[in-house]
Amino acid sequence: MNKLLQKSFVALAASAFLVACSDDSSDSFGEGAEGVSCTVVKKDPLVIEAVEEGFYSKTTFEFDDGDVIETVEFENHKAVQLACSQYTKDPDYKSVECSDKSIVAVGKETFTASEYKRMMDAFASECEKMSDVKSSSSSAKSSSSTKSSSSVESSSSSAKSSSSSQELSSSSVQSSSSQGYSSEEITPVSSSSKTEDEKVVASNADELDCPAEEPADLTGFDVAYEFNDPYDMGHDYIGKEDAYLKAGVPTVSAECNSMVLDGTNGLYIPLSDVFKNKGFVFEVRFMPLQESSMGNIFVAEPPGSGKTGWQLRLDGDEVRFHFRDAEMTSSWNTSTVGEVTLNEWHVVRVKIFPAKSELSGVVFYSLNLSLDGSIRYASEFKADLSKLEFNLGIGYDSMNQSSHQDRFFVGKIDYIRYGRITEDGL
Repeated sequence: MNKLLQKSFVALAASAFLVACSDDSSDSFGEGAEGVSCTVVKKDPLVIEAVEEGFYSKTTFEFDDGDVIETVEFENHKAVQLACSQYTKDPDYKSVECSDKSIVAVGKETFTASEYKRMMDAFASECEKMSDVKSSSSSAKSSSSTKSSSSVESSSSSAKSSSSSQELSSSSVQSSSSQGYSSEEITPVSSSSKTEDEKVVASNADELDCPAEEPADLTGFDVAYEFNDPYDMGHDYIGKEDAYLKAGVPTVSAECNSMVLDGTNGLYIPLSDVFKNKGFVFEVRFMPLQESSMGNIFVAEPPGSGKTGWQLRLDGDEVRFHFRDAEMTSSWNTSTVGEVTLNEWHVVRVKIFPAKSELSGVVFYSLNLSLDGSIRYASEFKADLSKLEFNLGIGYDSMNQSSHQDRFFVGKIDYIRYGRITEDGL
C-alpha cells in the first residue's frame, strides 16, 4: 500500500520530470504559475491540480473493482509525450494509454474499498501540505525576496528529489505476459509524412507476389484499410488515418489482399476527429480461423470503466456489437449480429444513422446490423458514441490491459471501411 501511494504521487512528480526533461522553448504551458503547488479540487472522486515552475497537470483518481485508475490531463501535446515516456517505464502499472492531452494509467496492485479510501485520504493530505508550503513560501516572498527564492528552490528540489527517488512513478503498460511483449506507445504520424520504418510491413512481405487489385468503390467512406500492400499494411486508402504497430507487438502477416492475425498481434489507430461521430457506418470483411471468447475485430475499447466506446467482437461463434455511452450507463450494451462459420468469408456492416420524423420533425437515430448482406438487427438508437477518448484497435485490445489477454482475433481481414453520417440535408 505505501509503495503504491508513493507511486501514485505522479501528479506532483509529473511536473518535476517535465522541468527536468524540457528545453527552453516557448511550448511550456501554464504560463504565469511559479514554484510548486498542489490543490485538492474534489475529494470524491479525488481530483487534484498540480503546478511546478509553470507546468500544470490535473489528476483524477477512480476506483473500479479493486483497481486504482489515474487520469492525468495536461495542456499541450509535448507535455503528454514527455509524461508518457515515463509512465511506460514504470512496472507498477498494468495498463497505460496515452492520448492527445491525457494519460490513463491503471495500478498493478488491487485494493479493497476501505484501503482505497485511506490511500486517497493520505494523498489528499500530502497535497494539502504541499499547498500550505507553497502559501508559506509566497508569504515569505513578500517580506524577503532572497528568503523567498531560497524557499521555493528548496521546495522544488524536494519535489524533484522525491520524484527521483520514486523513479518518477509513471507507468508501464504491463502487457500480456503470456504473449511476451510490452505495449509502449509510439507517436503516430500521418500517412503523408510517414517513413519506411513506420509502415507496418508484413512478416512475409518478401514472399508474396500478388496481382494488382481492382480499385474498390469507397463511396460513402472516410477511412479504408484495404490491406492490399504487404509493405504498408496499415495504409488508409482514403485519408490520413493510418494504423500502426505498438512497440514490441509482433508484426502481422499477409495473404494477397488481406491481413492475417495469429492471436498475438493487432494494429492500433490513433484517435482523431474522423471517428468522433454520433452517426457512422463501418464495414468489415473477415474470415475467422478459430472461435474466441472475446475476439476483438474492430474496436474503440476504452480502459477502465465509465468511458464511451464500441466493439465489433467475435464471441464464440457469434459476432456481436457492444457499445457504451458513459453518460447514459456504466455498463456495456450488446446486440448480436449473428453466427459465423470458420474458414469462410463474412461481411458485417454496422450503421448508426439519423432520420427525421415526418410528423413531428424530430431527428432520431437508428442502429442497423447486417451480416453477409442481410439486416439481422434494427432498432432505435438513443446512445451517443461520439465522445471517444482513446485509440482504436484492429484485431486486439489496443490498450493492452492485462485482463484482456484473450481479446485477440485469430483470422484474416480483407478490409475495414469507416464513414461519417451527419444530419445534413434531413
